[in-house]
Amino acid sequence: MQSKIFLILVLGLFTSFTQAETKNFDKKYWLKLLHFKDGESLADGEKFFLSPEGKKNPDAELAATIAAFKNPDLKVGWFNYPVQCVFRERFEFLKASGLLEGVPVSACPVFDEWKAGLNAESVSLIFSSSYPNNPSSLFGHTLLRLNQKNKTNDLLDYAVAFSAVPESDDLGIIFAFKGFFGGYKGLYEITKYYTKVNEYNNGESRDLIEYNLNISGPELDRMLNHLWEMYQTTYFDYYFADENCSAVLADLLAVAYKDDDRVNAHGRWYYLPGEMVKHFNRLEGRITSVKYRPSLKKQLGKMWEHLTPEEIKEVKNIVDNDELPDNVNNPKVLDAVVSYLDFTHYRKKHKLDDLQAKLQRKALIKRSSLAKGEIAHDVYDQTNMPEYSHDPQKITAFTRYENHTPLIGFELKQGYHDLMSNDRGFDPFSQFDFLTASMIYDLKHKKLDYDQITIVNLISLHEYTFYDPQLSWRAKVTAERVFDLDCELCHKMNANAYGGVTFKFGKQKRAVLNLLAGVFGEAGEILRKGFRAGLGSEISFYAQLGEKYKIGLVDEIRFDATRKIADDYYNTMTLRHSFFNDQVNDYRFDSSIVSRFGSLTKNTIIHQVTYGYFF
Repeated sequence: MQSKIFLILVLGLFTSFTQAETKNFDKKYWLKLLHFKDGESLADGEKFFLSPEGKKNPDAELAATIAAFKNPDLKVGWFNYPVQCVFRERFEFLKASGLLEGVPVSACPVFDEWKAGLNAESVSLIFSSSYPNNPSSLFGHTLLRLNQKNKTNDLLDYAVAFSAVPESDDLGIIFAFKGFFGGYKGLYEITKYYTKVNEYNNGESRDLIEYNLNISGPELDRMLNHLWEMYQTTYFDYYFADENCSAVLADLLAVAYKDDDRVNAHGRWYYLPGEMVKHFNRLEGRITSVKYRPSLKKQLGKMWEHLTPEEIKEVKNIVDNDELPDNVNNPKVLDAVVSYLDFTHYRKKHKLDDLQAKLQRKALIKRSSLAKGEIAHDVYDQTNMPEYSHDPQKITAFTRYENHTPLIGFELKQGYHDLMSNDRGFDPFSQFDFLTASMIYDLKHKKLDYDQITIVNLISLHEYTFYDPQLSWRAKVTAERVFDLDCELCHKMNANAYGGVTFKFGKQKRAVLNLLAGVFGEAGEILRKGFRAGLGSEISFYAQLGEKYKIGLVDEIRFDATRKIADDYYNTMTLRHSFFNDQVNDYRFDSSIVSRFGSLTKNTIIHQVTYGYFF
């Protein structure tokens, strides 16, 4: 079939483009429909193209498309529908451009039924906050919601998502690796919004922030027409950095807002979900209103705050024993029991054991027999809304003293956020640093060298609670300086993975205590065997004091298991201060004591003053 189209293309190429040049043909919009960037379409499904050269030649694809629409018997797409009934937006666009004169409009009952079923009158951009237990979801996620006409419940709206489709149950690290290098196909998914609320809001304890977009009827029609033709014909190779949920959805919205080239513009080599929201927030008039949907875990935590210590103890006794005493008539206790079991139901992937299921039914029946009580209008912390966040890239200048040796340096960080940064716009006390490099100049020895190269540095401090006893963790891969041996400007490779527990304090949970332990490995010429490996432990405390200041205290000790552990260890203690009066400038002062290998009395003392600029 493609060879037949190609012959028609060759015969009609000159005529078609003579027509296109003389008619009201918007070539920029044609390139948006083909998802062209840098001379090639991002779409990877072969059925998306009607010309064999279509992926790299938009002119050839135009001629082939015009020829195809003139052939009423041609069937295309994954389900072999008539060509008009698959490429709906292409047909509408070329018809309006005057390039399909004399071509009758075909009946497309399948498309009409699909579009009528969506019953959409507007669109919302949905941001899902980060999921700390999965490295591939630490940036958050975006999707669209098609808001129905005359609706009574937005949970019954349809959601449009784009995500990678693994061919197997890959672990989080493997998923992130493949996603970064295009190892998966990315597909559009159209499903009921409540399935996404259950998945993100309930199952993964992620807040959903809903941004209602200003979109006209014709703009919405263009978007739905184009969504259909992509849904019927193509996939995209999924790249975690730049061909992800946000980038592809931004390209879809660029079709809706066809005359606004700013919609899908981004100036970095990667495109983060939070950056998409920030970009739309900067486009005047694009966002009309915002709604915050707190996670089920956040709702349960707020309910816990309203309980007295005696009521909390009563709830714990009930759920620990899987038994509801007959004399329990406190509505707050019963509500807490039901909510706890509801949260457990989602946390355990929809699996309650028989005793828990019976307890939940009994508590619901008992609660229904009591008065409703007052409805609490809780105010939730909404500071993780991404439009508030600092930009992900950062350039830093610093001066340092190492045992009175002065150094100066600079650092460039590609992204994204670290524990001492301003948490406004992020989930607090999280870190995802990647692709960071720093250079230093030793003023005493007149020597220039690299200081540190960070491939990735992930930290997820997940509060350990009665109702959600999850562990915190961290993982790091760097090339960094050696401070525990007698060597100037020496380096080692370092990889470590720790896990443990985190406890949060204060009314607003602005202080955390972390107890972590795990394994590490180091390699470098300066090391006695060329490498070290063993066990490590860390205790750390972080607190945000006011809106402009953070303090952190970290102590880590490592034991080299390749030698005699009692003598082969080193300890690092660091006191950190961070000041920020906006989302652009960052000032820090750090002091560290690094013990010499095998001793706690011989140390390297390090002081560093830093200025950072986010961009």
